[in-house]
Order: sequence, then structure tokens, then C-alpha cells
Amino acid sequence: MNSKQIVALLTIIFSCTGFSYTAAADGPVMGDAGAGETKAVLCSGCHGLGGEGKDIASGQLYIPRLAGQLPGYFVKSLNAYRNDERNDAMMRAIAKGLSDSDNANLAAYYQSLK
Repeated sequence: MNSKQIVALLTIIFSCTGFSYTAAADGPVMGDAGAGETKAVLCSGCHGLGGEGKDIASGQLYIPRLAGQLPGYFVKSLNAYRNDERNDAMMRAIAKGLSDSDNANLAAYYQSLK
């Protein structure tokens, strides 16, 4: 089996089990979407129950859409808030309370939403 076939097989397996996989700059992101759904209550107040986000046209501040987000980007973003590389007081406070496992689980959950 070559590497492309292995990645394809793992993608199928993870899709069927609720796990998410993506090759990120700092390695693969694997998480449990079910566990992420439970943790997503922290995000839903601002980003919406379905991760739909909010835009300026609605009269609210712009809050990014999380639904359908690529797991590698999602985790990289949370890590940037946790490491004070992104500047948003609310996001930094939340991200600092999340473990690497929490980040991966949230990434898997939000990727599963469309």
C-alpha cells in the first residue's frame, strides 16, 4: 500500500467513526467529534449553536464561522490564541483553558458541521 492509499483508507475509517484527520503544519489532527460537541457549549454563545458565526450585516460584531472549518487551521488558530499570538481577550481566555485534546475534539466537531 502506498502513502496515498493509506491516507485514503484512514480518511474513510475516521469518517465512519466520527474522528477527524488532517495533515497540519505541525502534524495530524485527530479528534472525537462527539466529545467536541459536548465542549462546544463554550463556543456557542458567540459563534452560534451550529457554529454559523455572526456578521456585521446582522448588527453584531463579526464572529467567524466555525462550521466546516478545516481541523488543522482550527487547531492552529486556537493555539495562536493560547500562546498570545492572536489578540482577542475572550478567545485567549477560552483557549488557555482548553487542552490539546479539547482542541482536536472541537476541530473534529466543527469540521463535521456544514
